[in-house]
Amino acid sequence: MSLIADIFNVLLIDDTGTIFASTTLQSADIDIKVDSKDIFGGRGNALIAVLHSGRQADIKLGDVEFKYDWLAKQLGTTIGAAATATVWAMPTFYTAATTTGITVTISPKPLASASGIEIYTSVGVLVPPANYTVVAATGVITFTSGVVAGDIVEVRGYKYTSAATATTVTIDNTSFADGVICVLETLEISEDETVLAKIQYIFDEVLPSGNFTISTKKERDANVSNFELKAIKPRTSNTIGRIVRIPV
Repeated sequence: MSLIADIFNVLLIDDTGTIFASTTLQSADIDIKVDSKDIFGGRGNALIAVLHSGRQADIKLGDVEFKYDWLAKQLGTTIGAAATATVWAMPTFYTAATTTGITVTISPKPLASASGIEIYTSVGVLVPPANYTVVAATGVITFTSGVVAGDIVEVRGYKYTSAATATTVTIDNTSFADGVICVLETLEISEDETVLAKIQYIFDEVLPSGNFTISTKKERDANVSNFELKAIKPRTSNTIGRIVRIPV
């Protein structure tokens, strides 16, 4: 008796030869369906034939590892070259101190325009912009009224310039994923867990759906990236894939 008891490892190879690989899948399913039409006829409307017209292979993978390059591939684009980017600072609390006046020093430093900065007191009251000045070059905010030394203030949502090592993947409505070769490998084992063979499912042309979901929750846990691929028929062949058994 032989068993398939281990999850697939996967290779995805695009037309340029770039290889996306994963050995950290949490789920991996191959769903092969035959298109068929039941034909009924005669007295009692009995089933007299089943006509087959094609075969479809759907692949669903869930990966616990975040792969930025594969995310770009699904969006039909590439990772941009490293460069600075305009990004947003998240809400942060600061304690006002007495230096030259009542100040806080925010980090990262805001853009030169210092646009978008909002400051709230510890009880959620908006501090009017007329009550403070911002020096973007140093990140120092000086309060002229409404805040005293020791007060805790929350600085929200302003833009800043990232380090030059940032990379960007663009999401647009006109770019879609190209086809890739998909190779899935698992192990065939005996009832006493002896490895008998490697089993490879090889699909010569699969198209990523481009659909993916990023779900997070309050408990710290690894997000599983789920994505789908569909095998398509090559232009010059009726073969969409093959299964290879490699004895060990």
